[in-house]
Amino acid sequence: MCYDRLTEDGVAETPLRVLVASELRCSLRNGGLAGALVLGAALFEGAAALLVVASVAGAVALGAVVHLCLFVAGALVQRGRARLGGRGEGLFGSA
Repeated sequence: MCYDRLTEDGVAETPLRVLVASELRCSLRNGGLAGALVLGAALFEGAAALLVVASVAGAVALGAVVHLCLFVAGALVQRGRARLGGRGEGLFGSA
């Protein structure tokens, strides 16, 4: 999961491309869950088939993109903290 990946040692030194590639599977799973929720709601409401298909596709894409955006933002925060010398301090530091 992305939180576990962000708290690993070396995340600040790992290239962003590698981090995103490692998180792609989880982001697609989250997008799939968003699509399943939209599918259930659209079928419950009795929406037209074309609207259901478009809504589910949009939910899958948006869910995956939001997950990756939040993951990249977290990685950038970790990089910033590492550059400022804030390792081990604050909310995510070890006790």
